[in-house]
Amino acid sequence: MSEQESRKLSRRDLIKLGLMAGGAAIIGPGAAREVSAESCHDSLIRTSCGDAIEVHPTSPLIGGRIAVTTKGKRKTYSVSRAVGDFDAFTQELPIPTALRPTSPVGGANTGDVQDSDGIVHQIGVNSPTLVTKYPAWNPNPLHYKIEIREAEHEFTKLKAVPINAAGNVVIPPLVNQSEPSSLDLPKSTIWGFNGTFPGPMINAEYGRPCLVQFENKIPQPDPQDPLTVPQGFGAPDRAFLTHLHNAHTAPESDGNPFHKPCPYGPGQWVNNLYLNWPADGDDREKQSFFWFHDHRMDHTGANVYKGMVGLYPIYDPILDPGNETSNGPTGKALHLPGVRTPDGDTFNVKYDVPLVFFDCRLDDGVTPHQDFHNGCGQTHPEWWGKTYFKHFPDHGFVGDIFTVNGVACPVMHVERRKYRFRFLDASIARQYELKLMTGNVAAAPGQQGQYNFVDNRGRNTLGTQVLSFRLIATDGGLMEFPVDRDSITIWPAKRREVIIDFTQTTETEIYLANILQMLDGRKRTEPPGREFDPNYCVPVLKFVIGSTTTDSSVMPALNQQLRALPPLPDFDTLPRRRFVFNKEDVGGEQLWTINGRPFNHERSEANPKIGQPEIWTLVNAGGGWTHPIHMHMEEHQILSRDGQPAQGVDRLSREDVVSLEGGEEVTFYRNFRTFTGKYVAHCHNLAHEDHAMMFGWTIEPDNSGSGSST
Repeated sequence: MSEQESRKLSRRDLIKLGLMAGGAAIIGPGAAREVSAESCHDSLIRTSCGDAIEVHPTSPLIGGRIAVTTKGKRKTYSVSRAVGDFDAFTQELPIPTALRPTSPVGGANTGDVQDSDGIVHQIGVNSPTLVTKYPAWNPNPLHYKIEIREAEHEFTKLKAVPINAAGNVVIPPLVNQSEPSSLDLPKSTIWGFNGTFPGPMINAEYGRPCLVQFENKIPQPDPQDPLTVPQGFGAPDRAFLTHLHNAHTAPESDGNPFHKPCPYGPGQWVNNLYLNWPADGDDREKQSFFWFHDHRMDHTGANVYKGMVGLYPIYDPILDPGNETSNGPTGKALHLPGVRTPDGDTFNVKYDVPLVFFDCRLDDGVTPHQDFHNGCGQTHPEWWGKTYFKHFPDHGFVGDIFTVNGVACPVMHVERRKYRFRFLDASIARQYELKLMTGNVAAAPGQQGQYNFVDNRGRNTLGTQVLSFRLIATDGGLMEFPVDRDSITIWPAKRREVIIDFTQTTETEIYLANILQMLDGRKRTEPPGREFDPNYCVPVLKFVIGSTTTDSSVMPALNQQLRALPPLPDFDTLPRRRFVFNKEDVGGEQLWTINGRPFNHERSEANPKIGQPEIWTLVNAGGGWTHPIHMHMEEHQILSRDGQPAQGVDRLSREDVVSLEGGEEVTFYRNFRTFTGKYVAHCHNLAHEDHAMMFGWTIEPDNSGSGSST
């Protein structure tokens, strides 16, 4: 293709072809490569398909029953909505266990070598800078090896009822049977960390660094057919970046596409060094829950949806050691719910449970796929019941099946005591408002969520709230003080940690239910007048409460300080920056922009000095869209929303994701410490990010001699 022809391709064309950020270079296992950022973008393939048509399949109903009406020789099939006439919420919730460390793996997992490109850490394992900056540095970090594998995932073991958008029973293609019935769903192909979804969990501790090797074990694509991708989505060249959200790491370990636009392909590996050390060694900067995911430019949404999600709780030996009976080395431990059980070089914590919320959609086999992966308007009956993903529309993909820890409609059997739950929204675009409810649950075929609470006439209704949450931590770790909440709202990439005391109810069965309905990436009230169900109340997870058991944990009082917030400086002396998030025409196509420009991996939009705090203001230009804006590297502390001083959780916490409502303006304080180099900020509605709502920024050295530097 000539240079002139290349210029005719829009950013959308590049995204559709999977050739933004790395589509050109695919090399064999173990091979080294020398490749510039420019060469990652120089091989383009034109598609003859037009823009996608926004038509989504309707997922089969999980655990439903078919009602049969006979009139003479004629039979009519429908989904039974009778209360209790289903098998949903009978499959046990899987609870992740901690991954065990490995021995160092040859030259690929030792020293300061970053990855198979031969890049070296600015602060490596053997760097003398570490000893200077961190006198307690352990030069022998825990080693972990994680492989990205193609595998098969089962979203449910329950039978599924094939339905259409109206909720009526249909016979799916390729099913040889005389009449419809509940069916076994096929497994879906995933790209998962160690081949699982969610992936492995690393239980980390402050003061114990980890060196994690991520190795790409995905089979290489056919070089003669680079667009052949199973089930129609994922980066066509099968190359990735890996980001630990939101660890304090050097750019070489951050896995962001501004520092390294070219991802690691099949047979390649990267070493990411996670210091597990707070900024400036300040205990007030400690966090409690990270997660890792793919961060491939222009393909993050597809790759995360394909399965690339892992967990990384991090414990503080002083305040939060993961053992409710421990006082910690200083006698200040909070005795939060959790019983620590050592397992060799790692540990697990009972009663401390991560919950990964993720919505998906399964293919019905009959809805045409209107995108480049599979022709223009082709159906794929062979994909019936498997994961469906469409990169377009660009406003945000929402599914009609809710999963928790990778399972649809699960149940968790709990003891009548206190539990700590760590909520993570790993969805592409969906937000959740979660409540603890009881009531009659019935099938809602063809609706988003598939089940709803109903009244005695079978009509959708809101359930009855039976318990509240004690919120103790956010993205940035433990809050200054806990707060009570009737509901917990989470946005994509946001984390919330709560304590639920199951002794405070006499019920034996309650549901964690979502009451925030979304149709396309916008919330219920934005814009007004859209068709939303006022009685939308979808059970996501069922709790079955057993007998009372020993509980040595302490529910922190509302006036009890959990972790003091770092002090704030005089704002009048600090540099200020302003970023406007919008959707606008760029070169004849609609893109998500920041300050009027789409992401460019060669351009830095801000250049703060290391050790110099700044005041940033984010502005949502409107249009009804919400933006969860993630700032890499350091957490922020919100100062105001729409000119009003921070209130509630904003005032009591640090965050790494700014929840930016439609038309809202948020101002916050942040710092830049420990490392210099390239980082990004972006919308974590991954459809927005993949359509250019991201900007690069660079921490520059302080050459005045007054700031810290590497």
